[in-house]
Amino acid sequence: MTNSELQQFCDFVRIEVGLDFPEKNWGSLKRTLSRAASSHGFKSATELAKWLMETPDFQKRIDVLADFLTIGETFFFRDTKAFDGFERVILPELLESKIGRDNNLRIWSVGCSTGEEPYSFAILLKRTLLTLSNWRIQILATDINRESLKKAIRGFYKEWSFRGAPTWLKKDFFSKVSAGYELDPTIRTMVNFRWLNLVSFDYEHIVRAFTPADVIVCRNTLMYFPSEVRCAIIDKMLFWLNDDGWLILSPSEVPHITHKQLKLVTLPGAIFFRKNTTARVKDRTTLKLIPQTAPVISPDKMKEWWVVDDSTWPQQSLPKVSAPENPPVQTQATNKDGPAEKMNKARQTFEGSDYRETINILKNLLLTQDLDSSYLGVTHYLLAQSYANLGMLKEAQDSIEQAIKADKINASYHHMYASILQARDMLEEASASLQRVLFLDPDHIMAHVTLGTIQQRLDNQIEALRHMRNAMTLLDHLSPEEPVPDSDGTTVGHFRDIVKSSMDKAGANH
Repeated sequence: MTNSELQQFCDFVRIEVGLDFPEKNWGSLKRTLSRAASSHGFKSATELAKWLMETPDFQKRIDVLADFLTIGETFFFRDTKAFDGFERVILPELLESKIGRDNNLRIWSVGCSTGEEPYSFAILLKRTLLTLSNWRIQILATDINRESLKKAIRGFYKEWSFRGAPTWLKKDFFSKVSAGYELDPTIRTMVNFRWLNLVSFDYEHIVRAFTPADVIVCRNTLMYFPSEVRCAIIDKMLFWLNDDGWLILSPSEVPHITHKQLKLVTLPGAIFFRKNTTARVKDRTTLKLIPQTAPVISPDKMKEWWVVDDSTWPQQSLPKVSAPENPPVQTQATNKDGPAEKMNKARQTFEGSDYRETINILKNLLLTQDLDSSYLGVTHYLLAQSYANLGMLKEAQDSIEQAIKADKINASYHHMYASILQARDMLEEASASLQRVLFLDPDHIMAHVTLGTIQQRLDNQIEALRHMRNAMTLLDHLSPEEPVPDSDGTTVGHFRDIVKSSMDKAGANH
């Protein structure tokens, strides 16, 4: 794509879904668009972009944009301090204020992705209130990605969704099935999922039945919008938030939010916003976002098009799958040639520094018919590591891009991608990838270190020092003998010396 074509596409994306791609991120956008073109059957990124900008099928183009431009990173009880603050301070105050007046409790989860966040609130309420008979709990969950909403409604999750979750969660609220865990139907019925494009849709037809909300949770969503769009979205949300209602954002978003209707409330380990009743929005008709591009349709038709109709998607419990009484006996040859054995052999040759043999084994593994998708990410990741150790950076980059395509939310994959880009002197692209790592894992030590190193190379000493300090703070909480994740086995103690030296250098130059 030419720069002119890419600029036109970026303008289109901004109008359709509000996302802003500055020129420094065009390289990453091109690669993302190319992968999307391939997966959706287009010959090139240019052909896909042209179709998106010209098709009259509004619903389809938004679905395609949401599929490859949004990151569905989430897990149960993410940011435990926020949930602790909600349970210990916000919820008791809400309940007390409603006793004898209003037994309705309404929560709106904005940008809910695959549902772990709103279900976490539902589970917390179920545990806290024990019996919900005296309360009418309404939890609305909205997102622009229809595929994510389908997964949320299904209520089926794998281990990745439970990382860092309390030990009682799976035991008390999930049933083990063959490939994962099925959420208790009583929790699923507490959450209503709806489709919503935050920047080009009239909220009223979606949120009216669930508002005014007592709490609006919008974490790791606003960060992707430019400031003027972000402010307009907050205006919209605040119109539907109760007086003295609570707005919960991610910690990284809090410093970027200033609004006359919001006041900061600091709780132990967490910061929230509360609606200021002295400054009100006077007229919802004045709250305009970017130009509306959807066709003008009646409210009834709009509901038919855009509301995620729970009755049309599977909600019944998944069938319990038991192991067969007499499992088929595999022959020794089959086991030897199976994907697991090939992967183990590849790891052994990799650890023995025989990278070319590792590449041969992994290429052969990728040719396996009906290869389980769970192998794709780790296979391409190890393949990328092998190429990188041989100095074959172009091949390494191609492989790690395939790994990310298989698992978009794996922070280690994105970090390796950034490391390869850095080795190829693509520093701006590497920085953008590292920011994505920190979005997925704010405590990723190597991402902070690598960002600091890149900023030093760019002579941005203040930024370099900031990232190195973040890395040092994280290192200080670990044992000196512990290996740093994604550092090829380097211990915390050794890395502290490296980071301290870099900090001294950055400080001396500033």
